[in-house]
Amino acid sequence: MSIASTLCLAVPAMALAGWTARWLMLPPQDRGLFGFRGVVAWWVERRLGGYRHRFHEPASSLSDTVSKPLRVAVIGGGIAGIGAASVLGERGADVVLYERNNHIGGKLGAWTHTFEDGSQEVVEHGFHAFFRHYYNWNAFLDTMKLREGMRAIADYFVLKPDGTSTGFRNVDTVPMLNLYGLWRAGAYKMRDVLFTPARDYMHIFLRYDGDATFEEYDNTSYAAFAKEAHLPKDLQVVFNNFARAFFADTDKMSFAEMLKSFHSYYLSHDHGLLYDFPTVDWEEALLAPIREHLTDLGVQIRLEHPVHVIERDGDAFRVDGERYDSVVMACDMPAARMLLSDREWLDEDTRHKLKSLPQGQRYAVLRFWSDRDVRGGIPPYFVTDRAFMLDAVALYHRMEEGAVAYQKANGGGVYELHCYAVPDELPDEDVRDRLLAEFEQFFPEMSGQIVSREILQIKDDFVALHTGAYANRPSVQTATPGLFLAGDWVRVPFPAMLMEAAYSTGVLAANAILEPHGTKGRALDTVPLVGLFAASR
Repeated sequence: MSIASTLCLAVPAMALAGWTARWLMLPPQDRGLFGFRGVVAWWVERRLGGYRHRFHEPASSLSDTVSKPLRVAVIGGGIAGIGAASVLGERGADVVLYERNNHIGGKLGAWTHTFEDGSQEVVEHGFHAFFRHYYNWNAFLDTMKLREGMRAIADYFVLKPDGTSTGFRNVDTVPMLNLYGLWRAGAYKMRDVLFTPARDYMHIFLRYDGDATFEEYDNTSYAAFAKEAHLPKDLQVVFNNFARAFFADTDKMSFAEMLKSFHSYYLSHDHGLLYDFPTVDWEEALLAPIREHLTDLGVQIRLEHPVHVIERDGDAFRVDGERYDSVVMACDMPAARMLLSDREWLDEDTRHKLKSLPQGQRYAVLRFWSDRDVRGGIPPYFVTDRAFMLDAVALYHRMEEGAVAYQKANGGGVYELHCYAVPDELPDEDVRDRLLAEFEQFFPEMSGQIVSREILQIKDDFVALHTGAYANRPSVQTATPGLFLAGDWVRVPFPAMLMEAAYSTGVLAANAILEPHGTKGRALDTVPLVGLFAASR
């Protein structure tokens, strides 16, 4: 066994003597396993330099508001656009937020759907988990006290086709100890790691090192790594879930992105995998208060207003004929490519990257109202060890007030089925039936159910975290003065993903506009930039 692998699979030998000495200094009553855990937790946190790091601190000498008129177009009302518009509005900029849909939120969006029978329901783009290490996004929500109405998930839960499950509620939240926690939770068998070739690869997950990791592993798929490392099947269930949660098949998912996700969600903080979620629909819980907040800041929100043309006007821009000092492209990548890639004024590097980024795979969300309920003991949201395409299930009638009321009045349940990466060979028209069939394999009691209403969404606008894509992922600041990019498809200079990545890029764009004008941006925090055993540490 290599030294590096030993570091990952056992208490690091280099620190054991120091830990033992510290343990012996504890009062006798604290020298048990708990006391030893405390020493390990102390060392890990010290090694990481703490779990929350300040990435950007605006200079105190900067002004709180802009000193001269500054007009900015923010194109896209998703989380990135909300982040950019809120910071710019706070600092007194004149902001117009363009959104092609009739609601803000992007992939966090919610809207009223009218069914054929005339009934209406508020539906979402798809369930999202509000993880507790989303430091920047959560801080924004806390300014409006929006997390106060959220509820903690009971367990992070993986359901297998045979009906068995693995939960992570009781797994230790201290990085590295949580790897042992996975074993104690039954996620893998220690012998399958200690006495197989996999033991010589596990250390890689503790060595995340930013650009160096991408240089080494971005051209390797997670599936290729799993094959080379002979990962045991049980452990693959855990890792496969991480891969698919980022909207990519395992043979397309960059192993470097996989390492970043594992670092960001599991090995860089002590919040564990548990998260919070709203208990009312997202229009009420999030979007209405955010719209009100932006409006109070003076942001002009133009819904159902897709942008058609962006032109250069000297040092400024014209968006559908209106003049702006700066533009933040906070839309999804396909829309940014369509609007910018053929513009003569766009710098060559950004043009090349926009054209080179791969399109995301299709993903599907099926919301349906059934006359049956699944068995008890299942958390309201869980992921699956999918057989073909079912990745996750949300039981809305066990978490959202409107769906709870529906069930009380009508029985049955309200469900949402997710496929994060629809198999390329499956046509759109077969997605619905395959999702329901696989759902009934996991829950035989649902066989023969009657579905009274349903909404199916099939989209391909998520970021493609595919092999080799990182080199062509553009940064927030482009070489075209005044043009900035924001969204989950834009390169983030610290390890953030999903909602946290999208929001943070919006703030980074706003900061890059404000601070050269002598105006404060917003502080940004991050999990530790590199892993416990990164070469650069």
